[in-house]
Amino acid sequence: MARRVSPRRIPRIAIIMLLLVAATEVAVPFYVEKKVESAVRSGFASAESISVAARAMPALKLLYGHFDRLSIDIEEAVSSGFVIRRISLDSSDARIPLGRFEPGSSRWARALGNSQLEVIIDESNVNDYLGHRDDYLRAFGVRFHPGIAELAGRLFLGGFSVGVESQGHFSIGDGVKLVYVVDKLIVEKSEVPAFIVDMFEDGIAIGIDLSDLPFDIELESVEVGEGMVRLLGRTSEGGSL
Repeated sequence: MARRVSPRRIPRIAIIMLLLVAATEVAVPFYVEKKVESAVRSGFASAESISVAARAMPALKLLYGHFDRLSIDIEEAVSSGFVIRRISLDSSDARIPLGRFEPGSSRWARALGNSQLEVIIDESNVNDYLGHRDDYLRAFGVRFHPGIAELAGRLFLGGFSVGVESQGHFSIGDGVKLVYVVDKLIVEKSEVPAFIVDMFEDGIAIGIDLSDLPFDIELESVEVGEGMVRLLGRTSEGGSL
């Protein structure tokens, strides 16, 4: 039978070393996360909240810029005049010197290149944005359902008001823009022939443009859900800072 070792027989130095290791595993990620958060905050000053999770084993690797995983969530950010519910960045096995995370510098934005990107945009925020435009889209609103985007409003032509409704989907324009593509068009409750719908084949740019984000991005896909749109892609080096 194996003998149990009494805690009294464990050398005091070993206990101290264990406590130091435990403290390091907590303190180092906390320090690095706050440093990254401060840098990201400089690029999203109006964001409601920014959270950072930095992981490495052992944690001391983080001090040398070795991240097993780095995740950043930015809530209620503003870009090109509209509010984005959430921007999420996720990097695995990243090598980013901590010196690049300096507030006000563009180095942190370039350092986050090649991260997985997720952007969530709410229906209500798109409608708020459309309501402040100075063109015909000001009289329109959107509704999002799984796989379907609806755009409806009124056009004012020569003193007449015409009700317009459409069903469609979104596509990606230039890797940074959300473009509305019309699949079905109804004017004053009458469906418009397909050859007229085909005139809108290039889509309608409703103004959702992410090119002003601090980091360059390349959007790859878009999913329409209930009351929201989910954009997926990656970051690349560069940005607007």
